[in-house]
Amino acid sequence: MNTRLRRPRLALLLGLVALLSSLGDAPARPTPGAEANAVPSILANRPVAALPGPASTPDPLHRTPVPAPAPTSTPTQTQSPKRFQEARLQQESMPPMPAPNASTPAAPGGLNQTALDPQHLATGFRMLIPFVFMLLPAALLMFTAFVRINIVLVLLRQALGSPQVPGNQVLTALALLLTALVMRPAGEVVYNQGIEPYLAGKLSGAEAWEAGSKPIKRFMLDQIEQTRHENYLWQLYDLSTPSTANRPDPVSGEDFPFQVVAPAFLLSELTTALTIGFYLYLPFLVIDLVVSSVLASMGLFMLPPTLVAMPLKLILFVLADGWLLVASMLIRSFA
Repeated sequence: MNTRLRRPRLALLLGLVALLSSLGDAPARPTPGAEANAVPSILANRPVAALPGPASTPDPLHRTPVPAPAPTSTPTQTQSPKRFQEARLQQESMPPMPAPNASTPAAPGGLNQTALDPQHLATGFRMLIPFVFMLLPAALLMFTAFVRINIVLVLLRQALGSPQVPGNQVLTALALLLTALVMRPAGEVVYNQGIEPYLAGKLSGAEAWEAGSKPIKRFMLDQIEQTRHENYLWQLYDLSTPSTANRPDPVSGEDFPFQVVAPAFLLSELTTALTIGFYLYLPFLVIDLVVSSVLASMGLFMLPPTLVAMPLKLILFVLADGWLLVASMLIRSFA
């Protein structure tokens, strides 16, 4: 009886041991959330040894990297020996790359400097246009008759006793128009000898500047000689040019450099304009003195003399046609 009971128990025990051994050999099932925290093994994901060619493309999922497709022009060891030899012969038969020309100057970055593009040059000239317009007022003051005419008109307005009438815009416009009349002969010569040949391509930039600056320089020298201010030229020339034993002295006005003639002309114009303004002030000053003495003799000390003198000066100036007389006098002073 005991032997019969032990055999089923022994068979059940052996079956249980076989079941446990089979469960121990099966792979362990991962727990939920373990894949997110698991660190990939570097040795397990290590790629195959790199072949001579482009670098392989890594797999974003940390798997075995997939090699990038090799270009057809670069043979690899994975190709057959026949294709490898054909690709190698094709590379050897290709012509070599041309060497950089030694005569072409190299750019700082190691690249050859190409020729200047006309479109880039045109863009550069457009960028210089605002600077040219900024220099136009300085050229207008230094090389034309605008300084003398403008100063005389401003002093005339002060002598009339009306410092705000006519306005600055009116006086500036009148000065510009009179300057255009005075400078018209010199401007025509500059255009015919310098600007027109340069636009036609007959003269270079330096030759056009030399031909166009001569009439302006001649005009300035004529005004300096007419007002007897030649000493301005010599003083500025001595200050700007160091005196040496071999320095040749200028014989005529044309021998003075342009950078000496321009400031000498400007100083001469300032002196001449103030002198003309002084002569214009005298008749109006006489009217002020007469009005002041008459009011003092009448005992009207509380009445300002300018209040009575200004209407008298205005009516006398208009009856004498003073604006035309002053404008014609200024134009004749440059003849």
